[in-house]
Amino acid sequence: MERTPEYYLTKGLDMVVNGVAAVIFLCCLAYAGYALWDNWSILDGSENALKTMVEYKPDEEEGLSYNFSQLMAMNPDVCGWIVMDHTGIDYPIVQGEDNFEYLDKDPLGNPEISGSIFLDWQNNRKFTDPYMVLMGHHMQAGKMFGDLDKYSDETFFQKNTTGEIYLPDRVLYLETAAFLTVDAYDKYIYRTQWDNVSERQELLKRIYEQAQYTTGEELTTEDQMVALSTCSTSGTNARHVLVCRIVHSSASEEGSGKVYVETENE
Repeated sequence: MERTPEYYLTKGLDMVVNGVAAVIFLCCLAYAGYALWDNWSILDGSENALKTMVEYKPDEEEGLSYNFSQLMAMNPDVCGWIVMDHTGIDYPIVQGEDNFEYLDKDPLGNPEISGSIFLDWQNNRKFTDPYMVLMGHHMQAGKMFGDLDKYSDETFFQKNTTGEIYLPDRVLYLETAAFLTVDAYDKYIYRTQWDNVSERQELLKRIYEQAQYTTGEELTTEDQMVALSTCSTSGTNARHVLVCRIVHSSASEEGSGKVYVETENE
């Protein structure tokens, strides 16, 4: 059978198409491999700082002062350690000069894309304000504040209501009160100065207006509150916020290891 020029042209085009398809496939494969490696390196990087610091994770029985002296020797910006029970949230808390510093720095102060859990720069690092805001990235595998997603499930939210914030001189015991999805620029939820009692009533109103779920007794202006905030997949500027009340705090007497309980809402 005689092969015409059209045959060779078709054959050549087929080879070109197949070659281009093979190149595209290999590029996609390489990109997928890079993406997996990149995700792994991000998660691994955030864990490295934690591995260094977890040896001195505060333990009330061992004495808070010593553990925090070690943590603050690593980074003086460390001001607490948060644990939300039955989640992966178990991290040091830092406070920077603004709310951008620790978006891309680990708790040791090293460059890290997964950032840190940090206290709003306008809050008192001793956790004495009526309302405080903690922020952290929404990372894969529930890392950082990624596990706040768990509270979007009402069953989980209702069953898992406790957490702790360890400080150099005391432990704050948390009770979840409301789970919200809000805008990143919400002028109530992300405001930290609420010294006026009548203004705090406006904050409470906003919390309950935006709440997807609530639990426990309704918050009052006498409650000291901590809001945990992270990004939400429901929108570019959407944020998930878990509002907790501080139900009581305890402190270790210096050198004794004994614990006394302060009155609620002090």
